[in-house]
Amino acid sequence: MRKKAFGLIILVAGLITAAFLCRTLRRNTYRIEDVLAVYQEDADYDAITIEHPLDQTLFPPEMIPPEFRWKDSASASLAWLVRIGFADGEPCMYYPAQRRKWTPRPEDWQAIKTRSLEQDAEVVILGISAAESPRILSRARMSFRTSKDPVGAPLFYREVNLPFLEADKDPSRIRWRFGSIASAPPPVVLDNLPVCGNCHSFSRDGKTLAMDVDYASRKGSYAITEVKKQTVLAPEDIITWMDQEDSHDTHGLLSQISPDGRHVVSTVKDMSIFVPKQSLAFSQLFFPVKGILCTFDRETGQFRDLPGADDPRFVQSNPSWSPDGEHIVFARAAAPDLQNTKHQGYIWLTPAESREFISTGEPFLYDLYRIPFNGGKGGTAEPLEGASHNGMSNYFARHSPDGRWIVFCRARSYMLLQPDSELYIIPAEGGNARRLCCNTSRMNSWHSWSPNGKWLVFASKAYSDYTQLCLTHIDENGCSTPPVLLAHLTAPKRAANIPEFVNARPGSIATIHKQFLDD
Repeated sequence: MRKKAFGLIILVAGLITAAFLCRTLRRNTYRIEDVLAVYQEDADYDAITIEHPLDQTLFPPEMIPPEFRWKDSASASLAWLVRIGFADGEPCMYYPAQRRKWTPRPEDWQAIKTRSLEQDAEVVILGISAAESPRILSRARMSFRTSKDPVGAPLFYREVNLPFLEADKDPSRIRWRFGSIASAPPPVVLDNLPVCGNCHSFSRDGKTLAMDVDYASRKGSYAITEVKKQTVLAPEDIITWMDQEDSHDTHGLLSQISPDGRHVVSTVKDMSIFVPKQSLAFSQLFFPVKGILCTFDRETGQFRDLPGADDPRFVQSNPSWSPDGEHIVFARAAAPDLQNTKHQGYIWLTPAESREFISTGEPFLYDLYRIPFNGGKGGTAEPLEGASHNGMSNYFARHSPDGRWIVFCRARSYMLLQPDSELYIIPAEGGNARRLCCNTSRMNSWHSWSPNGKWLVFASKAYSDYTQLCLTHIDENGCSTPPVLLAHLTAPKRAANIPEFVNARPGSIATIHKQFLDD
């Protein structure tokens, strides 16, 4: 008897739910012409805030259909109508939405991109009531364009699980992707690496890959190999920064290969602050407090300290080559007194020593300096105007391919993974620093120029605790456009970092083989 009564209750509950859903769906169904009949352009409606894309966004021609997302201040809005108008004089395009987000179908998006090529497309989103006759409650307007400039190059980037300590326990879960922004997402080309793999860079022609890898239990190991469809990391491709004179304890931090692929510059004799954190978004604090720059010549096999960037009174790190290979820009700060630390000569301070170091609350500020490479002979390091001695921390410089501009990060303190870091641009020789309008609300870093110099990819945490990639267009005057979120490039609960455009075709790397592990 009880079973029958319980079954009857379940049946009644199901019927009530079905009836509710039926009424809700029926209420949320409307005819577009009925909505347009009551719409008034000059009426005062409640506000809808479009979170993405932002007003005046410029999409690359390769962009796949983006997700339009919004917040509606009118709580009674239960359905929405998206209208897209164009400058070509042809009829608008209309799309109903049952939720506060909408993604165009691929065929519609292709038509939208064609009609918005180098001219505004105006988007109007209307919030509609659930009454029998539709009533417009809210509205938003924005515009966007599609650029004639293609991105024209694939991205190579790392996809990491969070928090950092979990990724560090099992580095085999970290993976690398390579492909076009038109991929959703690009294919994985390297995974199941049981040792730590970190910073990577490519030569300017895209034919040489260099990246940090732990090899034979040595943290200072570095792989340099030829890019092929079946790329191989072989034992003979690996050098170690510990082979540099008096560098038996070194990480080889933030290394970068030269544009011609002959030299590599890195931070050696380094010591860093490392503090793990519980926060998912910012699960570590890491920055160097000691180190000099060292170069490696692949032709001669020689390591060499870089004169002018080898002063032990300073920490000199985070180097970046000019496109012609003639100069190196790096971050410099006064080295702190570490005489009382227990880990003198080791790669990082203990977590306790690191916490004590930052407990004073004193900012640790880096300035950008520029030094001639001079075939490894170095020279005098000069501070870069606009990116030095400005009361902020300046780091992660990246030159535009034509050598005209440098985009760098600016934060209140420290380096790498800073919540307040923003992107600024200066002339390559230094000058007035301008904040790029592509900056998001939380962390902007790890940026890379497309080979044609038209686009800049960067990492942000504005939309998720898991770092995502964004894209902006840079014009000939060094002005940027609002960020385009590339949410389709990463899998759920994965953070994307260290993105780099590669001067190659998508598919030119299918797999990176870990042959050195078999040695």
